[in-house]
Amino acid sequence: MNRSGKRKRRKERGDEAADDDASPSSASFDRHVFPVLLAAAQTTSQNRNSCSPAALAARLLRRVLSRPRQMLSPLPDSLVALLPRLLSTSCSSVAALSCEVLGAAALRSMEAGEVLASDSCIASGLARALGSRSQRVTEAACNSIMDLSASSVGRERLAGSPVLPRILYVFSQVESIREFVDSRTTKYPKRDTEANKIFYLITDTVVLLVNSCKLDKLQSIQKELVRTALSLLHKVWKKVQLLRSSADCNNGKNQLQSREYEICKAIFRLSIDLASPTCLEPDVVRESIFGQTESSFENFVLAYWERSPNLYRRKQNTRNDDPVFAALHSAFNLGAAPDAIIESFMEGLVSCPAIASDELDINSFLQEVHDSLGDAIMYRQDIRVLRTQDLSDQTSRGCVMEEHFFDDGTVFLDEDTFTKKCKHSFKNGYSIALRGMEFRFAKVAAIASALADLFGQPSVGANIYFSPARSQGLARHYDDHCVLVWQLLGCKKWMIWPNPKPLLPRLYEPFDPLDGTLEDNSGRVEVLHEGDMMYIPRGYVHEAHTDVGEPQINAHGGYSLHLTLAIEVEPPFEWEGFAHIALHCWVEKQKLGGSQFDKSSAKKETSLFAIVLHVAIRLLSSNDPIFRKACMVAAKLPSPSACATAHLKALRSSQRSTFDEIIRNIEKNCSFKEALESIKLAVQEKNDEHFQWMSWLRHLPQEGDADLRIDFCNILEALEELVEAFSSDPEQALVGFTGFKSRFCRCVVYEYEDACGSFETLLQMYRTTRNQYMRGMLALHGAHVS
Repeated sequence: MNRSGKRKRRKERGDEAADDDASPSSASFDRHVFPVLLAAAQTTSQNRNSCSPAALAARLLRRVLSRPRQMLSPLPDSLVALLPRLLSTSCSSVAALSCEVLGAAALRSMEAGEVLASDSCIASGLARALGSRSQRVTEAACNSIMDLSASSVGRERLAGSPVLPRILYVFSQVESIREFVDSRTTKYPKRDTEANKIFYLITDTVVLLVNSCKLDKLQSIQKELVRTALSLLHKVWKKVQLLRSSADCNNGKNQLQSREYEICKAIFRLSIDLASPTCLEPDVVRESIFGQTESSFENFVLAYWERSPNLYRRKQNTRNDDPVFAALHSAFNLGAAPDAIIESFMEGLVSCPAIASDELDINSFLQEVHDSLGDAIMYRQDIRVLRTQDLSDQTSRGCVMEEHFFDDGTVFLDEDTFTKKCKHSFKNGYSIALRGMEFRFAKVAAIASALADLFGQPSVGANIYFSPARSQGLARHYDDHCVLVWQLLGCKKWMIWPNPKPLLPRLYEPFDPLDGTLEDNSGRVEVLHEGDMMYIPRGYVHEAHTDVGEPQINAHGGYSLHLTLAIEVEPPFEWEGFAHIALHCWVEKQKLGGSQFDKSSAKKETSLFAIVLHVAIRLLSSNDPIFRKACMVAAKLPSPSACATAHLKALRSSQRSTFDEIIRNIEKNCSFKEALESIKLAVQEKNDEHFQWMSWLRHLPQEGDADLRIDFCNILEALEELVEAFSSDPEQALVGFTGFKSRFCRCVVYEYEDACGSFETLLQMYRTTRNQYMRGMLALHGAHVS
């Protein structure tokens, strides 16, 4: 009787019996639960009848979620196989509850979460759930993504799936996001409405996935979708900054959980593969700066480059027809009063942290800057406000101390207050010098990028200098890079002294102090008028001030604004660098062929001799000026026409002649003993500081056995091995090195498939990373905001 009664009651319970069997760990799952869920997945009906498949499935999924968490791990394979269909069903309750089951399983076990996140079918189902018209489903899908992203593996898998483009699309379509960024209030919404909550959740999901996605996956997302999302994300970031500075801001639990630097990182990463908003071909920039004829640039390189200053005058009636000059003139509102000009290049500035000169992985840079990305600008790193007084007293001293308006390291959190102080300083004789203009203004970036292509260098920097009447900003000095000074507004008087030293200064090396022997009458004096450009080679001492001595020139109240374009020659792209690349390429070819190198010992000896010759070349370059000049074998020259062919051939012939001269110098003057002594000293002192310059060689490919490769980032180990190998018989080592050097100098090839090709490949690697950095910083400055 009791047994019969139990049977009867169980029968009457009907679907509740199925609920009891709904535990994913139950052996009866496939018999009782799976058919109901499958039916719900197949139906398109929104029937709310309690007996409909969708209603039964919803009850089953709720019962699954109500079970202890250990019952969710692992999910039955049949349920995992069914989840993609459940996530895509038109029944919002079933789809939302399926998302919750996914999230609960991920929270129960990180391993299970990684498996689920790696399932491409589940990822596609989540992507479809994100596109649901039901806000409940979208919210549940976002929460599920967050739960599945608890581990780095889960985040990376979902970020590389269809989930990311779908959430970007949803982000760009949610109306509450546009309402949030367009509202003028400086207060967070007082009520946590459903619209606010879904906005916060979608934004947090976007930031998380973008920052977890590999760059090659980001590059595959439709560019127009990226631009739209990028524009909105930038506005969200700016609104968050505004709210943060508001006294009313209190960090409630339902507000954005993404930190500002995380939003910045997402903006940066989304933008690094986008084409620049403004693009100028190298030929357009070349014609604007050096002249209309095709031979003008080659003429400049042969006659002036790294040799002597040169002035390019612009005719008053033609400068406005120049597209490059016109682009710059419009970028900074130069037709306005000084206060408005200052506002035009101060608005929305963020700090541009330095990127290592040999950094070729943008992710490493992002990891290095971490939570400082998007910070307010910092004094000296980004901007200087300074003046140099007592102009007439500089002759005897050579250089005077500059007076700065702000203290070193000052961070300007309040943009309006900072701008007001800059305006005040300008009225009191201080010049404003803003660095990194190529990272802040798209039009400047386009010019800098084109110039870098033209000169065959990784990058060109750009600074702007705004000086009041009768003033001098920077004191008398010289630079470690060549500059093109472009006068954009007003006029300025320049004095330039010849470079008395045969060796050009190098980037990143300490400056020699000015000796105070420069006389005013020994320098060249030029007054730059609006549109004029002056080329000043690195190492040439110069100063500039707005007291031009021409009273009739007062169109702009005596103040001046000019842009400097700095052609920075990185160490690998000097002729010394080319010599190292040529040596490396030749050695790699020797390792791969030739019977005399078949033995491992011979290959090892070759590698060690190569290190000694690298060091000897470095020592030679410290005294031979030719090694410090820029190598321009990768310069993007114009297509030769009949009239320009002679100049083009002369330029190419000049590059080849320089290479031949360098090889002769290496064969004649590279000293084995001098190089070995410097290596021994480093090994003895356990200090490889003087060999850190070799670190960029790690970017050149090394073939052959792994144990024969040189770790240029940990060069001390290789130096110790070298000293040990050559100490037993130094005379024999000298003979071997002499033969090695002679073979190199006799056989090295100046051809594309050898040194020239490797040089261009390395240059492209440098340029890729620099361009990624530039695009990222431009995006933080709003370059992609529509």
